[in-house]
Amino acid sequence: MMAQKQYATTIVDKKRIVTGIEEFSLSSQTIFGNALLWAINEGPQGKEEIVDVDYGKERLSMVYNLKRDGEDNPAYVCRLQVQVTEGQLVFTIKDVKMHGGLMGMFSNFDKLNPEKKTKHADVIREFERLNDQKLYNLFSFIREHRLQVPNWDNVRSGSLQRGMTEDEVLLIYGKPASIQSDGTTTQYMFSSFVRVFIENGKVKSFVN
Repeated sequence: MMAQKQYATTIVDKKRIVTGIEEFSLSSQTIFGNALLWAINEGPQGKEEIVDVDYGKERLSMVYNLKRDGEDNPAYVCRLQVQVTEGQLVFTIKDVKMHGGLMGMFSNFDKLNPEKKTKHADVIREFERLNDQKLYNLFSFIREHRLQVPNWDNVRSGSLQRGMTEDEVLLIYGKPASIQSDGTTTQYMFSSFVRVFIENGKVKSFVN
């Protein structure tokens, strides 16, 4: 079992950020594809959490929410940037906002002063704990998911074809709004206009 690493916040240009590098015994394409799939699965539907994707440079940026156990609303909202190169995933978490400001609004994480206020130090420790757990989940998914994307050119262009894999469908359209199965065929509904029918792990037909 992979040990959970710890990543401390650092201050760069008066901003609190988290940076790090994780190495994998996988191809850069597999690392990037799995990171993108994980980011898609984090969102409620489609690619709502994805801010930017560059397939050529194997780079992505996403909205990155941290939640306390048992709570639906995020305690912290951040920006996660990922760059994959030569088997390494380089990440930066920045633009952190924390819930609990005036009237329930998000307030600026960068203004915390842990050296002078114990409560502020507690907030930073909580953020780091939640962030470590989420990064652990990301890295575990990258290592464990058996990515099936033989048609990268189609994925990059958003061109769905019969015979493509479930992974390729999700990379093109994002997280489905609903999934239905009759035991033989699985229907991914992305909208009332986009439906994909999967049989034996491959696209049988689709409407878009």
